[in-house]
Amino acid sequence: MIFSLLNLRKKTAAILAGITIAALCLWGLSIWQDISLAEMFNILLGTLIMLAAIMLGALILIASFKGMMRLLSKVTKSEIETPED
Repeated sequence: MIFSLLNLRKKTAAILAGITIAALCLWGLSIWQDISLAEMFNILLGTLIMLAAIMLGALILIASFKGMMRLLSKVTKSEIETPED
């Protein structure tokens, strides 16, 4: 592999190789289908924005569930500790 000549770690070399292969595949696809570079960039940007929105939504959902679980555990814990009349 050409990246082994740069004295990179295996993971870093694999990431760089994957990005390079993906870029070359997209370049070949754009030439084959006569898609302009600007249109290909717009598709890539839209995909990245969609993925970021999905990840942000998942983080918000996880944080809200954890917050509700903590609140629920505090409420049930305080109900158990308070003596009933």
